[in-house]
Amino acid sequence: MNAYELVFTRAAAKEYEALDGTVRAMVNKGLAKLRTRPNEIGKPLSGSLSGCRELKFRSDGIRIVYRVRNGKIQIVDILAIGARDKGKVFHDAERRLGSL
Repeated sequence: MNAYELVFTRAAAKEYEALDGTVRAMVNKGLAKLRTRPNEIGKPLSGSLSGCRELKFRSDGIRIVYRVRNGKIQIVDILAIGARDKGKVFHDAERRLGSL
């Protein structure tokens, strides 16, 4: 099984650090799954976030927006972590993707 490196945008790292302890524990379980099978979990996104995926944590309303980069090193970019809240997490991810 291939292991993927998780790379957080600076803003997504801050969002992760700001998570409450119980929510962070749940997100950590999702991140562990991303390290081994990011193309199998999460929902593919469309539009300006085409090529990205969304991992949902329904009980807390948290989403992780990420993309898998192929190449010699297998990398998952974590673009945004947050509540859907009127699409804010998606807008943040879109803006951050444009600046990569």
